Amino acid sequence: MKKWIIVFLIIDLLLVSIFCFLYFNNLLPNPPRIINNLINIKFFNNLKENFKIFSSKLSSSISNLYNNIFKNKEEPVSEAKNPKKEVAKENQSTEEEKKQIESKIINKKEIELEEIWKYHYGNYFCIFGFLKNMSSDYAATNVGLSCSLYDSEGSTVLKTSESVKLQYILPEQSAPFSLITEISNDIHFESYEIDTVRCSWIPFDIEDTFEFDVSNIDLTYYNSHNLAKGFVKNISKKDFDSAKILVAFYDDKERIIAVGSDYLVNLKVGENIPFIVDTENLPYIQKKAKNIEVFLFPQFDEI
Repeated sequence: MKKWIIVFLIIDLLLVSIFCFLYFNNLLPNPPRIINNLINIKFFNNLKENFKIFSSKLSSSISNLYNNIFKNKEEPVSEAKNPKKEVAKENQSTEEEKKQIESKIINKKEIELEEIWKYHYGNYFCIFGFLKNMSSDYAATNVGLSCSLYDSEGSTVLKTSESVKLQYILPEQSAPFSLITEISNDIHFESYEIDTVRCSWIPFDIEDTFEFDVSNIDLTYYNSHNLAKGFVKNISKKDFDSAKILVAFYDDKERIIAVGSDYLVNLKVGENIPFIVDTENLPYIQKKAKNIEVFLFPQFDEI
């Protein structure tokens, strides 16, 4: 029933429009004038143009009226576009993409090689540097690596067995390493490459890490090896039964020339523990060290 009412309204609108058109073109006040004007070619052409414009506007108005009445009722309200909602969806998708990227960065399990120094002393090829754990929530344990030596044609002439074997590297932390390879006189190499680092990954909360302080450092050099003495103070909130201490020895150009290690026991909170790290067991002739850097690794299951 409602549709018929709408149809009648449209017909009435059409008749009124025609009446208005005739009136504004001066055709209604004097009906005989209609015939005279139609004979006038110029008036007739103008009338055709006016009628085209008028019919175009009329059809557009009727079409809009029909769409507003019928099609808006047929479309569900939930499908109507909401600019604010569209912007919110775009922002939400952008935030989700950022979280996915950040999650990949945070959860990635990767060990990166940092600064590297290499030396060739007689029959020994030595590589020193740092390994950094790039993960934010995984500790790398049983860390090891090896290297390969190549001749001028790129062929492998020597591959070392897995070495280093750090107990662990905590998330976002670095640890020094040394890789010492003995080379026979008949082996000649032009280049080297450190092979893929091997390790195991264990979830770890970075807030559980420990803290320590080093003081009273004494550095001496004799018989072609370096010796470091000092004290380590446990400034964490818990005691540790034992810990491995690594000491990186630097020359005057801030390059690592040796890495020594030892073990400490009974690291009580607030107590100073003396340490002595001597590099006399290293097989190559060392340079005199200018300074040192100390790293401490308590037992992993105690952290």
